[in-house]
Amino acid sequence: MKLKIRKAEPADFERLEGILSQNEMLNSEEIDGKEAMKRVYEQMGKYFLVAELGNCVVGMIRGCYDGSRALIHQMAVDKKYQKQGIGKKLMRELASKLKSDGAKSLSVTSAEKSREYYRNLRFSDLPITLMVCFDINEVIEKTNP
Repeated sequence: MKLKIRKAEPADFERLEGILSQNEMLNSEEIDGKEAMKRVYEQMGKYFLVAELGNCVVGMIRGCYDGSRALIHQMAVDKKYQKQGIGKKLMRELASKLKSDGAKSLSVTSAEKSREYYRNLRFSDLPITLMVCFDINEVIEKTNP
């Protein structure tokens, strides 16, 4: 079967949620689940891609580009299909789209266990800390004068 990379569609979201879950990347339903994917699709569907073998979605990548910085938020491949080059093909396709839109560099958010994978793709570690507040209302509340 030939691997096809295409834009994600709403019909893919349940399968993608399962792939994220099996890779321990479904940290928050509100941020990473099906409904979140729908919002990503509506806002930045151009940078939300899936890998498909036959009629089966086996991986995904999603990112964003604001005209200055390009960032990959998530990439996941079904565990049964890992180590077959699918992640690299997803990465190449998204990086090419971002480059054609003007991106000069590319960043990625990564779990510690994926660090070596990204280093092999020429990503470098930066001395930064990524922090998250899962409830935006808390930030608004704490910054209220």
